[in-house]
Amino acid sequence: MKNNASRPSPIPAVPPLVSDRVRIARVLCIFFMMFVHVQPGIMENIQDRDTAIFDFVYFAFTRLLGLSSVSLLSVVSGYFIVASLLKIDPLTLARSKFKTLIVPLVAWNLVMLALLAAYGLMTDKWQDMPDPTLLSWVNALLAVTAWPLDVPLWFLRDLFICCLLAPVLYQGLKHFALPTVALLVIYALFGEDLYLLQRPQLLLFFSLGMWLRIAGTGTATIDRLSLFLAAGLTVMIGIFVTIRVQNILISEMNDQLRITLDTLLRITMAGGFWVLTGLIRHSGFAATFMRLEPYSFALFCSHAILFNFAGIVFRRFFGDYGSNLFPITFFTLPLLAVLCAVIGLQMIRRSPPLLFLLNAGHSVPPWRKGEEIKEGNKDADRRRARA
Repeated sequence: MKNNASRPSPIPAVPPLVSDRVRIARVLCIFFMMFVHVQPGIMENIQDRDTAIFDFVYFAFTRLLGLSSVSLLSVVSGYFIVASLLKIDPLTLARSKFKTLIVPLVAWNLVMLALLAAYGLMTDKWQDMPDPTLLSWVNALLAVTAWPLDVPLWFLRDLFICCLLAPVLYQGLKHFALPTVALLVIYALFGEDLYLLQRPQLLLFFSLGMWLRIAGTGTATIDRLSLFLAAGLTVMIGIFVTIRVQNILISEMNDQLRITLDTLLRITMAGGFWVLTGLIRHSGFAATFMRLEPYSFALFCSHAILFNFAGIVFRRFFGDYGSNLFPITFFTLPLLAVLCAVIGLQMIRRSPPLLFLLNAGHSVPPWRKGEEIKEGNKDADRRRARA
């Protein structure tokens, strides 16, 4: 007989309501995150400008909502990886995450590289190409010590490192929870120069998600905690709005003060977004969010590439930041990115190699419901023919 005494205690399955809210969260967080990558087209520090109405709107969508939205996705990733740790060995987990995180990281950066090369050939503008050094090219594709060509994909690189560290984090959080969290807080505050992660806070948020799952925290408790964090979010928004009104440059603050404020904003924003997913789940918008969820990964990977090139055209017609028409660019590009992600995945959904490279191997259903039924009937006919 197998000895079950040494096996980790089983983790309860995620309730369907929580799964639905996670699907909503992926779309919600990635959509708001996209606003950060709409290029203003000016070299001036936007946060140092006098504040008109759109300056506040831009600040809210980029600094408050955009930069802080992915913190909830980090918590969710940690929450879900605990079950994987109890099902498969660390090496198998690492191979799986390499396929779903590193392969798309490299593939999308190669897409960006090809488009930059084509743009350079047409316009003789090569400033965005990597420098002719080995480290520059490694960073361009893998984000080892600097941003990749497709800038948002640093998140995939950092998340892969978190997954590699997950077995160690699991043991630490299970047996020495408070000291482990304390070490993670210290790393979040002082770990930027170690180059282990581009954003050291991500490991803290990832671990908090693991801790919630290891401790068996119920849905009602998570909701109460999220409401508490959402209340704290109002305080953090007040602090950041004051900073913006006073034209205090966050980048010139003491590093630890800047990181502390940023971390508090991100963790309270995660709670606020989780509360919002609950409201959306019981609204008429839930079906739309869940229908878009299969496209969220491709949307995350592709939007900055679209913004880089489509923004050139948009800014030519509507001007740079400061123009009265720039809000058209700012709000249209994210909607255009959603449309392009849907169309793009529909075009390649029958190509396993392209889905493996660009969408972590995940297919998407036909956009039209009737097509899905027809395909199901065809699959059934093929199975019967083989039988």
